[in-house]
Amino acid sequence: MPKILITEENLEEILLLINTWDSKLTWDLLCHKVAELLNVRSIERQSLANYPDIQKAFSKRKQKMKEQEAAIPEKNVTIDYLQKQVNNLKAQVQRLEEINDRYKKTFVIWQYNAYMKGMTENDLNKPLVAVNRQ
Repeated sequence: MPKILITEENLEEILLLINTWDSKLTWDLLCHKVAELLNVRSIERQSLANYPDIQKAFSKRKQKMKEQEAAIPEKNVTIDYLQKQVNNLKAQVQRLEEINDRYKKTFVIWQYNAYMKGMTENDLNKPLVAVNRQ
């Protein structure tokens, strides 16, 4: 007759182990962890699967982990999209700052040339002559 390894007390510990599992969950990995928990050399998948509570907890946890994995890529896509948008906007800001710097340099040149020609601010602010195109 086989030795009974799983009792009511350690069944709760095994269920807690399954319910708090946070990495890839397979029967082999679970058997290895349960063997460590029970301080035995090894335990087979069939031995664990014979307990309906363990089987049910394993299935539920696997399903929950699949749902979480399915939700994560949507967040990553959104984060990737937003990161690209931020990078594009940073590049646009840099380009516009370069254009603005060129305009400032051009304005300084115009300002100097206007000063050398003896033009006043009033001369520079004169409105344009209206063109009658009829």
